Amino acid sequence: AVVTLGFSSIRNLAASASVIDTLFPKQMFPGFDWQEMWNHSVTCAVGTEVIYSRMSRNYGAEAAFVAGLLHDVGKLIIARALPHRFRQIIMDCAEYERPMATEEHAALSTNHAKIGGELAKNWQFPDILVDGILYHHNPEDSSKHESLARAVGAANMLAKRMSKSYLVGISQDISLEEIAEYCGLSVEEMDHITAATRRRLGQCGDILSWGDAMPKAKRAA
Repeated sequence: AVVTLGFSSIRNLAASASVIDTLFPKQMFPGFDWQEMWNHSVTCAVGTEVIYSRMSRNYGAEAAFVAGLLHDVGKLIIARALPHRFRQIIMDCAEYERPMATEEHAALSTNHAKIGGELAKNWQFPDILVDGILYHHNPEDSSKHESLARAVGAANMLAKRMSKSYLVGISQDISLEEIAEYCGLSVEEMDHITAATRRRLGQCGDILSWGDAMPKAKRAA
């Protein structure tokens, strides 16, 4: 992992893993696969670094990997603090085939991005990291760090395209054209980004294997 990511990213990964381990729910939820969510989060982290470097030409942005890895940390908080609500949100996602953020807002008048952003603020994360988590679904609302928030959002879409859904039975049909338009890059660039992300993930088996200890989903009743 050190060779693949570099020492600074490994340090950030260790800090992020500590956050996730602290917040991780201790129970299973039918229809939600925590192992696949970890795969999604790692893919999003790698994808965010690759996309952000193309968008901003800032190849040393340590915040990119961490923002991608923690972009869904709000879901952990909902699952841990409000397990019954979380279970209903999962069921509603499956029944109505709507995004989790939509069902979260319907049930809680907030969503995982806002909750994750507030957590990052309370833990005194840098503003760029807070914005990457808080605004990954609406990057235009970030006044200072729109490019990173947009990179996280695009990497989130790319990760959904590249891996199985952690919402069991929910399809993830996202085209490269959609992702390219979202982050202001060409489809050809997105092809290169996809290949680069896949190559790096191929070297991250030790990181991805951390998810093996997480609960695997049962299909929702």
